[in-house]
Amino acid sequence: MRVAAAAAGLWLLSLGSLLAWWGALLPPPRTEPPEARVPRRPARGSGPKPPSLARDARGGSLKTFRALLTLAAGADSPPRPSPGERRRHVPAGGRPRPEEAAAVHGGVFWSRGLEEQVPRGFSEAQAAAWLQAARGARVVALERGGCGRSSNRLARFADGTRACVRYGINPEQIQGEALSYYLARLLGLQRHVPPLALARVEARGAQWAQVQEELRAAHWTEGSVVSLTRWLPNLTDVVVPAPWRSEDGHLRPLRAAGGELANRSQAELVDLVQWTDLILFDYLTANFDRLVSNLFSLQWDPRVMQRATSNLHRGPGGALVFLDNEAGLVHGYRVAGMWDKYNEPLLQSVCVFRERTARRVLDLHRGQDAAARLLRLYQHQEPGFPELAAFADPHAQLLQRRLDFLAKHILHCKAKYGRRAGT
Repeated sequence: MRVAAAAAGLWLLSLGSLLAWWGALLPPPRTEPPEARVPRRPARGSGPKPPSLARDARGGSLKTFRALLTLAAGADSPPRPSPGERRRHVPAGGRPRPEEAAAVHGGVFWSRGLEEQVPRGFSEAQAAAWLQAARGARVVALERGGCGRSSNRLARFADGTRACVRYGINPEQIQGEALSYYLARLLGLQRHVPPLALARVEARGAQWAQVQEELRAAHWTEGSVVSLTRWLPNLTDVVVPAPWRSEDGHLRPLRAAGGELANRSQAELVDLVQWTDLILFDYLTANFDRLVSNLFSLQWDPRVMQRATSNLHRGPGGALVFLDNEAGLVHGYRVAGMWDKYNEPLLQSVCVFRERTARRVLDLHRGQDAAARLLRLYQHQEPGFPELAAFADPHAQLLQRRLDFLAKHILHCKAKYGRRAGT
């Protein structure tokens, strides 16, 4: 019996040692960080649908939106990587190439280096100076040509400054132009949109006193509101870059994990940073008169993506200039059902974002007050034109739904391609 007991004890001791050795080979249990607990697919359907405002798809709270970027409220510089972030997550598509790793951080955000190389474009100081100058300017000449549609005019002020005066075929075009401009400022995209000021056509007023004949020839309605933007010389045309230069109607998705950023020059990458902002902006405003119109034209013109893009130019410093935004927000929202079959796939083709733009989008999503904030900014800057602040409730709701849809898309990209600390 004693021998049997001793043998049994030795067997149990050997088994325990074997289990301990095997357990040491197993990887430690892994916990999923809060930012990974997000919906895996963006909303689908014929139009953008707002995500749940109370809970996420797994029943979690909306803290996932705050945890997405872990950004301090109001900060404009990208956050520094956490000390524990030493290894990069390798997406299913394979290990990122060195040039891709340098271009993108966190899997879905353009790098700080690239953001710093984006041309400065228009500043807040320039916008304030133009608003003051245009309000007090006296128009001494109005000429045809150089400012788009035939109803617009190229104006010359008494001090020699030239400006484009845009006259809408109907008031909602100038309203769309003005509100799109102020939405760009809310999003931090003012560097791409020329400074704008509003004026009222008053033939007897001091501003227009020297151009009576030109006003009559233009057939502008007395009392109508027009927009004034500084005339920009030396602009050049812009062609859609790959991956959106499609001849078969199929968009090539832009993401860091798929190799789309490989073998691109620094100048090409800086351009792509600006294009991703443009696509987000045009989706939010439902602007169909730029890249979306090119996609629409592919059905009969397979080479349209190889030609200049409407209402988009490059300034002398290299910044993209988003011109003629009058199709946005108001008219664009009225016909959004017709154009969203192009706008939504275009948005979903982008899974790399400028981090500060994503931050602004998520902030407007969390606040659920985008239209109110937009109108407050507009009324503060342009108190003399209250009629353009009459933003219909359905349009205000649609703006918020589009922001919600965009926020959910950013979360989807973060969940799918984002690199989590310690992975």
